[in-house]
Amino acid sequence: FQVSTVPEFGRIVIYTTSLRVVRTTFERCELVRKIFQNHRVKFEEKNIALNSDYGKELDERCRSVCEVPSLPVVFIDGHYLGGAEKILLMNESGELQDLLTKIERVQHPQECPSCGGFGFLPCSACHGSKMSVFRNCFTDSFKALKCTACNENGLQRCRSCAG
Repeated sequence: FQVSTVPEFGRIVIYTTSLRVVRTTFERCELVRKIFQNHRVKFEEKNIALNSDYGKELDERCRSVCEVPSLPVVFIDGHYLGGAEKILLMNESGELQDLLTKIERVQHPQECPSCGGFGFLPCSACHGSKMSVFRNCFTDSFKALKCTACNENGLQRCRSCAG
């Protein structure tokens, strides 16, 4: 695990979750996602339910700005902006529109045909089982090992949309 050191100039990064365990958290994540989709700006969504590295990255970033992470969390140009309440207030006051003038626009928001917009697919090596089977050349027996091609959920980044 390493924190991204790539400058995020002109980029929006939103940390969200797709788990519906806590309904209000899920609804706030959906609200923020819809606000940015309605502004038709390009944003990167980092779903911590699909990749635990995003959760570690979020903890590190929030620690650096002395904030307690509460999903969703939005960063614009690498700077902490806030959560759902702050984004909603900025959207209603027009501040958000002014802030988004330098962000790349999206003509027609469309979902990736490969992953449906999630950014992850089941692993092509283990098909999501998180185990790879290897044959021992000396005894003709098979041994199951942890798959190294995917994350802890048996998922890989989508090559079509995640680049």
